[in-house]
Amino acid sequence: MTGMNTDLDVLVFATRLVDELGETAVRISRVRLVELTAANHTRAAAFWRDVMRASQRLLDEKSGTRMPPSIAAAQAGIPSGVVRVDRPIP
Repeated sequence: MTGMNTDLDVLVFATRLVDELGETAVRISRVRLVELTAANHTRAAAFWRDVMRASQRLLDEKSGTRMPPSIAAAQAGIPSGVVRVDRPIP
């Protein structure tokens, strides 16, 4: 149950950041993530990592553009060279 609340919190927070700051939202989220990671605040860092990713997704949807697959995979934590399939292979 907590995961659902956290996901909703991330989405609401990211949406607000993007609405107020536009593309700067991703940069601010990244800075906050780095600060919290350096301070060893793992839970807070995980929250900001999710906010950063959600902000990027929202910006991509707003602009109608999609990230190149290599950048999307890097942000999702998928090592390069690993193919991710979002649909079943026939």
